[in-house]
Amino acid sequence: MEETRTKIICTIGPASSSVSMLVRMINAGMRVARLNFSHGDHPSHAALIKTVRAAARKAGQTVAILQDLQGPKIRVGELPAKGVILHKAEKIILTTSLVAYKTGGAIPVTYASLHRDVKVGHRLLFDDGTIEVVVEKVRGHNITAKVKVPGVLTSHKGLNLPDSMVGEASFTPKDREDLLFGVSQGVDWVALSFVSCADDIITARSVAKSAAKAAGVPVPLFFAKVERRTALDNFPEILAAADGILLGRGDLGVEVRPEEVPEIQKDIVEACRQAGKPVVVATQMLNSMVTNPRGTRAEISDVANAVFDHTDAVMLSAESATGRYPAVTVAAMTAVIREAEKSRYDDIHHVSLRVPDVAEALAQSVHVLAASGLISAIVVVAGQGVVAQQINMFRPDVPVFMVCPDESTARRAIVASGIIPLIMADSPGTLISRLQTKIHHDKLVRRGSQIAVVISNGAEIKLSIVHV
Repeated sequence: MEETRTKIICTIGPASSSVSMLVRMINAGMRVARLNFSHGDHPSHAALIKTVRAAARKAGQTVAILQDLQGPKIRVGELPAKGVILHKAEKIILTTSLVAYKTGGAIPVTYASLHRDVKVGHRLLFDDGTIEVVVEKVRGHNITAKVKVPGVLTSHKGLNLPDSMVGEASFTPKDREDLLFGVSQGVDWVALSFVSCADDIITARSVAKSAAKAAGVPVPLFFAKVERRTALDNFPEILAAADGILLGRGDLGVEVRPEEVPEIQKDIVEACRQAGKPVVVATQMLNSMVTNPRGTRAEISDVANAVFDHTDAVMLSAESATGRYPAVTVAAMTAVIREAEKSRYDDIHHVSLRVPDVAEALAQSVHVLAASGLISAIVVVAGQGVVAQQINMFRPDVPVFMVCPDESTARRAIVASGIIPLIMADSPGTLISRLQTKIHHDKLVRRGSQIAVVISNGAEIKLSIVHV
């Protein structure tokens, strides 16, 4: 199967936790497995990591593991199995006290400081905004609120506070323990939830570096999840501190007006592209396929639009974790991506006479070579500065093979748009001859083609056009 440039991230859960299903999903196009640490325990996640690695070996593909930390997710506590019906204009009580729910009593909330953060008139939104209440009174640990948008509230549903300043840090004690576990298991990427500022990323990375050094393993790379308005306010510094951005449109669409989200998506994806950092568009992309074997026209357009925006990856959540058709959903997403990438709306036409440095000028030249049909592939080397990032900034319409010294480096690289890892030594003296041998053996491009090989040693950038 020909690789798409846009990568697919799949959340792994009960519907996709077997080797056989994971192999089907990998063969359909999955390149990153997301483990949601809002659910499960360390033994279950350790078993999933082993299963994903086994499936990747069986499928013969590079598959990265993304550890998604819970963050300060505010949730409802334990409620009756059938939930609690909230009627319009009804007054309810939420409590931060450690009490069990009793029929008609206060609804427990997991966030201990909620009563300190909310004020009279603030909106509280449950379950991605499907239920809304307005605070009328705060007394001690109890919050009295009036139901504005009714619904059935069930256990552990999320709670958003669009009008309140949340005091809890983005990197929680639970996140710290989970991150230490993830590093010990060799996860490739970590997604830090509800990031508010660059310090959130800096703190988590410091913990990961210390743990990785002690364990003798590589340090994972970090996605900052943009889910709060404060993250939008501080986005430039967050982008500078993170290795990539994950746009969580579900929580963000509750924090801001939903009609703002499409423009925010385009702005963030473009900023990441120009910075040469991978960006992921997530949440409800093919949500109807949780229960149906086909997506809606609107969902298909949503996936295609993310490709047109030049996102690096798109993500499946419940569709692949608990849905009825995990592999079918991945195949459907791949088909949409492939069609969108053939479209003229996916092309980057930016050719400027003014470029800031030699590396970007060279990247632009390689882009022109690819767009003109003069080369069939590009080869870059992992770890050689910004050259690969700048080449990928132009989203060339040919494969970008990245020479990686080991499997771990390959897994970290696979997230970026268009990147196809090649695990081999990068010894410069023999690299081109070994590339030619590997390309012929693996039939990576047509015989008789030309490829562009870009090598940088810091002081020198060398572009070679090689016949294969």
